[in-house]
Amino acid sequence: MGSRYFSDYELECHGDGCCNGGVDKINPILLQKLDQLREMVGGALELSCAYRCPVHNEEVGGVPNSQHVLGNGADVQTPNYRWCSTPEELAWYCEKVGFDAIGIYDWGCHVDVRDNGESPNYYRW
Repeated sequence: MGSRYFSDYELECHGDGCCNGGVDKINPILLQKLDQLREMVGGALELSCAYRCPVHNEEVGGVPNSQHVLGNGADVQTPNYRWCSTPEELAWYCEKVGFDAIGIYDWGCHVDVRDNGESPNYYRW
């Protein structure tokens, strides 16, 4: 397992001593799609969150069945590239990669593979 472009540190839980990082709990399909997204965008991407342990998830106010806790979700910050500088433009790339869900926020996009990347109709909010 592993990502071509994202380090274990970027992917692990960032709670304060609540777990061992949980990188081993991340869905390999999520890693594959994050790498594809990075290649499609054509430049570095920053993750603000990938795996979150249940304790840290509760601390940040996440929902109990969060895709982050299940190892299926990541939050991708909008890069500042000429061709991709808004959350909507980032979402376009996310859609092309084939994530099962894309949430558009002012800071970027939540993406996940809740259906192992096989959802015939992806969720978008």
